[in-house]
Amino acid sequence: MNPNSFLSPTTRGGAWMRTACAALATSMALLALTACGGSDEEEVVVDRGPTTIEVQAKLNGLYWDPTASRLYLTDDEASVNAIKTWDGDDKFSVAYQLPAMEEGQRTTLGQVTRAADGNLYTTRFGFGSYGTVVAAPKAGKPYNLTGLAGDRRRIAITPTADGKLIDGWFRGGGSGPSGIISQLTLDAGATASEQDLITGLSKPAGIAVVGDDLFVSDQGTGKVLAYSLAAVRATPATAEDGRVVAEFTSSDSLDLMTAGADRTLYFGGGNGTLYAVNSATGATKTLATGWPGIRGVALDAANKRLFAAVAAETSGGPSSIRIVPLD
Repeated sequence: MNPNSFLSPTTRGGAWMRTACAALATSMALLALTACGGSDEEEVVVDRGPTTIEVQAKLNGLYWDPTASRLYLTDDEASVNAIKTWDGDDKFSVAYQLPAMEEGQRTTLGQVTRAADGNLYTTRFGFGSYGTVVAAPKAGKPYNLTGLAGDRRRIAITPTADGKLIDGWFRGGGSGPSGIISQLTLDAGATASEQDLITGLSKPAGIAVVGDDLFVSDQGTGKVLAYSLAAVRATPATAEDGRVVAEFTSSDSLDLMTAGADRTLYFGGGNGTLYAVNSATGATKTLATGWPGIRGVALDAANKRLFAAVAAETSGGPSSIRIVPLD
C-alpha cells in the first residue's frame, strides 16, 4: 500500500454505501458482511477506506465495539464533554454525557474502552489537579471514580483478559521521569484504587494488553516497550526493564495505541504518521503520513480496517475519523 495515497483521502458525507449483489463487483473498497440472498435483498457492506469522515468535535480516544459494530469516541470540546458514537451512517450522537466540570476546568478526555463489567471507561487528564477516570455504565448516568489521586495526568486505559484495567499517567513539573503504569482496581461503589506496575517512564501515552503481553508507548522517549503482565504484577518494573519493541523520537509524539490478537501494534502521533508495528520483530510499517496530528486509534479486526482520530487542520475546523484498510 502506498502511504502517499492517504495524503488527499476521499471525504465522505451522507449514508453508508449499500448495494445489491449485482453491483458488488464494482465496490472494490468495500467488504461484504452478509451473503447475497434473493433477488430483492440488499447487500450490506462496510466501508474499508481509505475514507475521511469530518466531524465537528475535538477528538481523542476511539474504541470499536465488535459486538454492536459501533465506534465510540471521546469529544474534548468544552461545550460537549461526552462519549459519542458513530454507527456507520455519518451520524454522530452523544451516547454518554459525562459529569460536568467545575468552572475553569477543561474536559480533556483520553482513551475510551469497555471493561469486563460492561461499562465504558475513559480517562480525564486533569492538568495536575482534577485527573480521574470516568465510568459510563450501561444503565444510569456516568460518574467519576473516587479515591484516585487528582494530580495524576491520565491518558491511556485498557482492559486485561482477567477483568482488570490498566492505566497510564504522569506528573508534570518534576525533575525526572514521573510516568507510571498502574493497575486500576474497582472497589465498592464508585471507589477505585491504583497499584503501580511500571515506574520511571517519561509520558506513557499508549497502552495495549494482549494476553500476558503489556505494551507501552512512551511519548517522552519515543520508545515502545513490552512487559510480562504477570511479572510486573508480582514485582513492579522500571522503564529500563522493558523489552524495546521499536524506537521513534520524542518529536514523533506517539499517542494512544491499540493492538490486534496477533500482537500487531497500531498507533499514530503528533507528527501525523500512522504506524503498524510487529511487536515480535519490531518491523514497522507506515500506513499513512502527512496527516494532522493523530490521537486515538481503533481496530475493527473482523473487517480488516483501522480507525484513526485526526486533529483539525486549522483552529476551529473539523476533526476527522479516517478509515484505513488493513490487507
